[in-house]
Amino acid sequence: MRPLLPLVLTVALAIAVLALSSYGYRAVSEWQRSTVALIERNVEEAADLAVTALTRDMRGTQALVLASRDAGDYATQSLPDFSYEVASAFARYSYPESFFGWRRTDPDMVFFNRASRTPAWAPAASGIGRYPVVLTTHPDIAAPLLDRMRAFAAQRVTYAHFNTTLASVPYEVVARLQYADAYREQLESLTGFTVNLAWVRDRYFADVVSEVSRVSESDTTLAYAVLDDEGAAVTGGVQGMPAAVREFPLQFFDPAATEFDQEEGGPPVWTMHVSAAANPTLEWATSGADVTLLTIAGTALGLAISFLLTAQSARARASLAAMRAEFVSIATHELKTPLATIRAASETMALGRLAGDRLTEYARLILQESKRLTRLVDNLLAYARVIDVRDLYHFERLSAAELIEDAVGSFERHLAEARFEVTTDVPHDLPSLRGDRTTLRLALDNLIDNAIRHSEGHRSLRLSARHTDGHVVIEVADRGAGIAPNEIQRVKDRFVRGRRTTTRGSGLGLAIVSRVITDHGGRFDLESTVGVGTRAILTLDAEPD
Repeated sequence: MRPLLPLVLTVALAIAVLALSSYGYRAVSEWQRSTVALIERNVEEAADLAVTALTRDMRGTQALVLASRDAGDYATQSLPDFSYEVASAFARYSYPESFFGWRRTDPDMVFFNRASRTPAWAPAASGIGRYPVVLTTHPDIAAPLLDRMRAFAAQRVTYAHFNTTLASVPYEVVARLQYADAYREQLESLTGFTVNLAWVRDRYFADVVSEVSRVSESDTTLAYAVLDDEGAAVTGGVQGMPAAVREFPLQFFDPAATEFDQEEGGPPVWTMHVSAAANPTLEWATSGADVTLLTIAGTALGLAISFLLTAQSARARASLAAMRAEFVSIATHELKTPLATIRAASETMALGRLAGDRLTEYARLILQESKRLTRLVDNLLAYARVIDVRDLYHFERLSAAELIEDAVGSFERHLAEARFEVTTDVPHDLPSLRGDRTTLRLALDNLIDNAIRHSEGHRSLRLSARHTDGHVVIEVADRGAGIAPNEIQRVKDRFVRGRRTTTRGSGLGLAIVSRVITDHGGRFDLESTVGVGTRAILTLDAEPD
């Protein structure tokens, strides 16, 4: 039942992570969708409001002055009265640049210009009367306008509208025609106004859009833009994909007016773009939602990784516990074996049954097993002290040649009995080392002991040393079973032994070697080929002369 517990917990965590991610994604997506839908509705309403306000304003002058029954026309009013009507229109609407009037009985066409914005074709105002309106006559301007009006009168229409150029400036002209008879055969009078299209492009739409955006009741921050019939921006700018686009004709009159005549092809069609691309709420609904989703996904992933790391840690602890248990078992066996040999040999010697060469042989056996026992105890002490307490080192000037000679000498009898081919290559002029004699000797003893225990076929041991780039490099090489490539780093850890090894051991030797060399500021490398042998390389700093 216990082996199924990790699997059950993993499946449960996976379901929980998927559920969290799914519900989080659905909640954020629904919030994002509703937020975007609300903003889109606000944008659509704002676009409708903007175009409605714009078209009403563009038709306002014609409705106020030309089509209103309450307002008189130029033919029936005195100049002061008509000036008052013009001044009222100027105050209410910014786009008319001038009004004009003509009577059949008065051949001169009179222009009523803004005092604050004199047309380019009119002389500058020398004085302003009761109203901010300047009355002038301009025969050069009036003649072509009157010719166009008479052409419209020949069609017996009530309203005329056309585009023209006055003093190289584009204008739109709107006028009301009145006739002397019911059959509209004789033109009696004209009342109209001009719109400077260049000024309209530069100023009018920017002012209107600014006013519309200011009075809008929407809580959404919107961007307005007006584009001409060729797609060029007149005011504002299109930010990303516009949320709403509305078309409107560039004409300053009401096309639904009775008998309104206009030129062929119709007016140019401009567009109003209303966008929420720069709106912080929309940005949060898009990028913020992505961040939220990433956060949810990251949190879920973090939970999964945390669980996996916890499970891995639990497995590692279990594996470490197993290795420690195996270590205790192996260490107990390793301690008992030499003790049992020493005890048996001692008992035999105590009975007085040995003499001569046999006595010497038993004495050597006891010495060999005591050395083996000492090495095992040293490793245990190193595991308890050297690995955890670096301050216990006693550094001094050491001879690398003497260290190697002493280490080989302690294994001389064992190597001879096991018929090892031992080769040493240690120059006597090697520079000295600075290190702890006991722990460095222990490191070399462990390497030699490993080489002896793991060499079953061709028994060969080679120890060498050399001086390279300010370092003393010591090598211990054998022709034993070798270590698998994926185990070379792991066998340097505590309690870890190679899977191919057939001899018992504590699993501490190489771990102690690695820590001792690291504490000396050196490097411990292993090079091994399965079935060929292993080469242990110790690189230590040379002591300067």
